[in-house]
Amino acid sequence: MSAEPRPVCDLLPALAGPIVWAAHFFAVYLAEAVLCTAPAASDAAVVRFVSAGLTLLALAILLWAHWRSGSEHIEGLPRSFSMTRPLIGISIVAILWTSIPLFMLQGCTPAGA
Repeated sequence: MSAEPRPVCDLLPALAGPIVWAAHFFAVYLAEAVLCTAPAASDAAVVRFVSAGLTLLALAILLWAHWRSGSEHIEGLPRSFSMTRPLIGISIVAILWTSIPLFMLQGCTPAGA
């Protein structure tokens, strides 16, 4: 194992899962807030369509990253040491968990209604 400092860009592929999950979380709830507070309040179907599209995009990115991480080896570290694949797996579960309320609850409903 090398004691030399590594650039941050070596760490970014390992954090692909949490980065995509955070971006999905932010984008889905921002889209819902913007669509539901527009002057002509959007139909709940539009919110669900946008949310489904963002969810499928995030899952596709993570599945691609999971596939790509299998062929990648960080120099100086054993392949079993890599946390990329487990983080991607946890992030896929987190994205699905984040999306559950979007599809089970009615969209654009004021609080307390």
